Amino acid sequence: MFIEELKNHQEWEDFLKISPEGTIFHSLKWREVIRKSFPYSALYLTIKDENGKVVGICPGFIISSMYTKFYCSTPHSDYGGPVIAEHWIKNASFLFPSLLQSFCSEKGISYTKMCFIDDRLARPFQSRLSYVDTNKGMMEIDLKATPSELIWNKILSKNRRQKIKRLERDGFQAQIARTKSDLRDFYDLYYKNMKYIGAFPHSYEFMENMWMTLYPWNLRIWLVEKEKRIGGIVVFKYGQKTYWQYAGIAREESEQYSIIPYLLWKEIKTAEEEGYRYVSLGGTPNDSQNSYYIQKSSFGSSFYQQKTVWHPISCTGRILLQTRAKIVSTWKTIRNFLPLGFKSIIEKKFSKL
Repeated sequence: MFIEELKNHQEWEDFLKISPEGTIFHSLKWREVIRKSFPYSALYLTIKDENGKVVGICPGFIISSMYTKFYCSTPHSDYGGPVIAEHWIKNASFLFPSLLQSFCSEKGISYTKMCFIDDRLARPFQSRLSYVDTNKGMMEIDLKATPSELIWNKILSKNRRQKIKRLERDGFQAQIARTKSDLRDFYDLYYKNMKYIGAFPHSYEFMENMWMTLYPWNLRIWLVEKEKRIGGIVVFKYGQKTYWQYAGIAREESEQYSIIPYLLWKEIKTAEEEGYRYVSLGGTPNDSQNSYYIQKSSFGSSFYQQKTVWHPISCTGRILLQTRAKIVSTWKTIRNFLPLGFKSIIEKKFSKL
């Protein structure tokens, strides 16, 4: 087994298409979105057996931060990390970390930040020198096990169904974006909503690059409208799954209407009609009492734990990760006593490390 930088694009995409864990965020289209939007250097690695056959892929970017470089897989997405063929996972779990470490050392990389859903791949990266975050996971609906009819009749509460129906009863409609003007309307809603909750919105350039690269085959934007647009969500499409990623709402209408639940229901129905098996409701805190967790689970979704592992490559990386662990520990102690806006600024800084 060996790894090398991406050479054959078709090889990569062919492997991804037959991999159940493959997502749009592992694709070369997503690489183009990130490359056009951020000052990162792409480092996409193929994992091959002794005969040169692809048995795994690892998408990622080299990011400069705090006068050092780290390898991140994959920034600005809810999914990422290596995808390995099932029959190679046992071997890869032992060999891949050392191969990656050797490869990153040659690039002057201080540490890696890897996202894992498969714990078999995550465990070998964990050591007393690593920093592991298990505070987040994904929530997904399996439409084969939980079809929309079951969701509507048995899972959604009567109150939730009434609120969903109320929007259309009051004359609102959900439309799919078709033009750049529609994209701009969504972005305005998204930007204002992010500012309202004290979070940091992505740039319009990022959204535009997604549109130019992924629409229409891998991207859908829902908009709720009557006389004006009052809400919207961005959905990615790939393989057997659709993924809800970004949302925007008009705050004045959100007090009256359940805009996001309505749009999630429209996506569930549409994904089922189009033959998708899974609907991902995106990254979610690993806390069953969290409001986002509760809202998503009310649609019959299941939670899947993720691990994000920061693994040192150099002495500098070890020092940085030790410092990070101490800062995070202190932050967890004091965060609940800080104003929401200041809390968001600090957490944004952490996310860049």
